[in-house]
Amino acid sequence: MKKKIYLLIFSLLFISTFLFSQNISQKKIFAKKVNEEIVLDGEMNENFWKEAEVKTNFFQYSPRDSIEAILDSEFRIAYDDKFLYLLAKMEDIPEKEFVVGDLKRDFFGGTVDYIAFTFDTFMDETNAFNFALSPFGIQREALISDGGEGGSWSPGRGLGWFNINWNTKWYSGTKLHDGFWLCEFKIPFNSIRYQTGSKTWNLQVYRGNSKVNERSVWTAIPLGRSPANLSLTGTLEFEYPLGKSSKSFVLVPYASSSGLQNKTTSPVSHDFDFDMGLDIKLGLTSSLNLDLTFNPDFSQVEVDEQRTNLTRFELFYPEKREFFIDNADLFTDLGSRSSKPMFTRRIGIAKDTVTNQYVQNPIIYGAKLSGKINDGLRIGVLNMQTARLNSSGIPSFNYGMAVLEKKIFTNSKISTFLINKQALFNSADNSYSVDLNHFNRVFGVETKIKSKDTRWNTELYYHQSVEKNQSNQDRSSYGANYSYETSSFETNGYFYAVGKNFNPEIGFVPRKDFMFFSPSMKYIFYPKKSAINRHGPEVDFEFYNDNTNGITDYDLDIDYNITFKSDASLTLKSNRKYTLLLYDFDPSRSDGEPLPANSEYTYSNYTVYFRSNGRKRLYYSFNGKLGDFFNGSISTLGGTISYKLPPNFNISLSSQYNNLQFPPPYSDAEFLTLSSKINISFSKDLFLSTYLQYNNQIDNININARVQWRFKPLSDIYLVYTDNYYAENPLFMNLKNRSFAFKISYWLNI
Repeated sequence: MKKKIYLLIFSLLFISTFLFSQNISQKKIFAKKVNEEIVLDGEMNENFWKEAEVKTNFFQYSPRDSIEAILDSEFRIAYDDKFLYLLAKMEDIPEKEFVVGDLKRDFFGGTVDYIAFTFDTFMDETNAFNFALSPFGIQREALISDGGEGGSWSPGRGLGWFNINWNTKWYSGTKLHDGFWLCEFKIPFNSIRYQTGSKTWNLQVYRGNSKVNERSVWTAIPLGRSPANLSLTGTLEFEYPLGKSSKSFVLVPYASSSGLQNKTTSPVSHDFDFDMGLDIKLGLTSSLNLDLTFNPDFSQVEVDEQRTNLTRFELFYPEKREFFIDNADLFTDLGSRSSKPMFTRRIGIAKDTVTNQYVQNPIIYGAKLSGKINDGLRIGVLNMQTARLNSSGIPSFNYGMAVLEKKIFTNSKISTFLINKQALFNSADNSYSVDLNHFNRVFGVETKIKSKDTRWNTELYYHQSVEKNQSNQDRSSYGANYSYETSSFETNGYFYAVGKNFNPEIGFVPRKDFMFFSPSMKYIFYPKKSAINRHGPEVDFEFYNDNTNGITDYDLDIDYNITFKSDASLTLKSNRKYTLLLYDFDPSRSDGEPLPANSEYTYSNYTVYFRSNGRKRLYYSFNGKLGDFFNGSISTLGGTISYKLPPNFNISLSSQYNNLQFPPPYSDAEFLTLSSKINISFSKDLFLSTYLQYNNQIDNININARVQWRFKPLSDIYLVYTDNYYAENPLFMNLKNRSFAFKISYWLNI
């Protein structure tokens, strides 16, 4: 009965989305077709720039909205048969220095100066391409999905709908002038996707300006919305309809070698490998791509940040491998935060049945077909094959997924998918812990509907898992979510349920057999004359329920959030929690006496977060927590301090300390993580990054150093050194394993 009531409530909210929309008056810019060769020198010497339409009069969207920008910007657009040309001129204060940490490609926009162009080429208000430049000529390209919303916009960090790991080749030039800086973009049409014969695209242009702590946009955007919001754009109109783009064909061969000394085995193992592989990117049409990878190598991918886990469940880490990035939203933007049917990091990772540890399961090949079939239909097909590891009891697995996404209304969609994992190509003579006839499948349907102005967002989904010789009872996951947001008020509601036998083996489901409900509300005040830019309270209540025990967990979270005009922020947080343990659990994670199953705990704690102005050379953050934790107490202190020496040097030091105290006979615990990142940019093409991490919870010290030389656009040479030590006696540096890797890749446009 409860399930039906929840679904009825959310269905009504889902339908009400259609009642809340508004018409957005659009700005327009006209692009003339030219036949003059462009020189990317940051100068406006080409004749067509002098004749092109000029757009200016940018508006702030932070720290205020709907007022004219303090430092204005202007831009122009032109094109020919092969390239799209952009020129932008940004008013500047030359006596103040630009803030930039390094010269690496794909910068984050929150703490640097930049100008960015967003192109919604299909005008579907769902997916788009983003290209940006800094005053030092550093490029960034990104894919935008889900309409450019889906979470509070934070320019200093990546979000699920803004993916900067996507790469494509384009060209640019910048130059600093007296009182302004100027940049030129030259973007090949075959580097992006669009509808053949299209004459208009949706366009947004926005700028980050550290010198006056201002973010501005061409088309006004209200506070609380993302500058990448695709429902609040202007329009780019071409002089003539665009022809069929030349089909892009990219080859990225690589060669790599690596050496590994592993002292955790007996006897100590020494391995040396040499590999070669190939990535192929083929544009089948102007809107449909085929990606192929053979024997991929991901040795150059940045290591994960180690974190202390005080929960009873698995932590989520984002995908960083480039093959899975393009059109990633088709495959991974499904389900909820605690029930994702596809988690691509599971591919190429398997559990060693001998050591009970997770190991790399090499990928033999992979294929991905993704993009638009027509104006209203997107398709995604993924197929990956891994190698068998006889010594570890791991068979060869095939991973597959097919998804269809249909556009409905203005910026909404409905999708359906099928996921399959199956053991293949294994000899019956080999002994495996997995039945070679085993398969795991998940299918589902989802719909996401937004109002025209994206203030209302709703979502409904249903997923079902299927396995060989297993009943279908309690194998489903379903949910219904809504959100409504204005500049001063925001409310959200999340409901989802996971059956006890729901089992997506390629997904991320940290807990099962529950129903979850979480309403929240937030109000924001904007004082007119104050050092505070905005402030206000937020209330978030969430609880878990199952059919046997009723409510098993709840968390009442009351916050007060303050953002200063300097861009510093302060959050004060109070939590009241209840937990019914469904199984024995040792919160100290020390293999001591566990708290017994079916025991109940109600406890409170208080937290403070502070972050200084990230646009300064020296900036810092800290957090602290005091209060109860199950039947004991918790005290936490952590923080980060960073220093930038623009534009070549960036160093940060971070720490997190947790002290857990429990009454006898339960064990106390102290967890400490320390990390240090150093990034050195010798030039725009040569970088050194080092990462040192200490984590006593997992008894590990990690040292990772990576040299990257970009000898051609998107072509790199990497040298990577990694050490892992036991953390118990850090002064003695007792080695676990050590590895070296060399990789060279070459991006070749055919």
